[in-house]
Formats: sequence, structure tokens, C-alpha cells
Amino acid sequence: MISGFTKRQSGFTIVELLIVIVVIGILAAITIVAYNGIQSRANDAAVQSDIKNLAKQFELFKVDKGVYPAGDTDLASIKVKVTKSAYGNGFLSGIHNFLYCRIAADGPDKYALIAASKSGTVLTYKSTTSSFTSSAAWTDTTGSIGNCQGAGINQTIGTDRDIFYYNGGWMSYVGG
Repeated sequence: MISGFTKRQSGFTIVELLIVIVVIGILAAITIVAYNGIQSRANDAAVQSDIKNLAKQFELFKVDKGVYPAGDTDLASIKVKVTKSAYGNGFLSGIHNFLYCRIAADGPDKYALIAASKSGTVLTYKSTTSSFTSSAAWTDTTGSIGNCQGAGINQTIGTDRDIFYYNGGWMSYVGG
């Protein structure tokens, strides 16, 4: 007589395997999103730290010389160390990541430092308030870095204003 007893093989069914794969996929997606958020905040913090350090260098320059840096020669004497990996592609036409705007006509105590983080955040430091603002993009309504309007500096290019950008060294900004 043949018995109705069959031996069952052990193992996972296709449904069980699919459930495990979906759970692993969900956990991986959550981890990637959390990592990107942490990385963006780290880049923003590094750029903000660079700006603070540069502002301190400007203060030391002012104590020594009586005014903030006013030209390529003055800026070349300031030791700038930036966290290159934290900076994005530039906040105007992918060109500039770090900008220094100084208004001679407003007196020697007004300048702004503007930098674009890799996360896309544009951080602005104003000497008049010693504070930071951040925005999702450059806010110059003229479409030109030359006006520095995003930093509250509205004079036109000329003898009343110095604008420099940093690209491994300070260079004068020429343009409109």
C-alpha cells in the first residue's frame, strides 16, 4: 500500500524572497536619503565655517591696517583656506563660489562675503550685522554678480566698489 505521506522540502517561497527584497530596498532608500541630508548640512556648515574664518582674517587685517582689504594685493596677504569639496558649481552661470564685495563709498566698514555650498545653499555674511543669511539661490535681481544686490550692496561697478572672487586665489571681478 502506498502512503499519502510526502516529504516536504524546506526553503523559501518566491513570495517570502520578494518580501525580504522589498524590505531591504526600503531600508536602503531611507539610509540614502538620510545620508544626503547629513552631507548637505555638513557642506553648509563647512562653507559657513570658511566664511567665519575669513571674516576673522578681515578683522585682523583691519586691526593691523585700519581698513578692510581693498584690492588684490591686500587680499593676497590674507591666508585663505577653504574646504574645496563643500563648494558647488557656482551661484551665477556656474562660475563663482566665493565672492567678496566691498563698498568704498559707504566707508571702510561695509563688506559682504557670499559663498555657494555644494547643497545649493547660498550663504551671505554682512559685516554691518556680523550675521549670516542663507537662500536657495543667488538673489541678485539684475542677473549679474556685479551688483552684489543679494548682499544688500547696490552700487554699480566703478570706483566706489571692489568685487573679488576666490578661485584658488583672489581675482578682481570685471563685468556688469
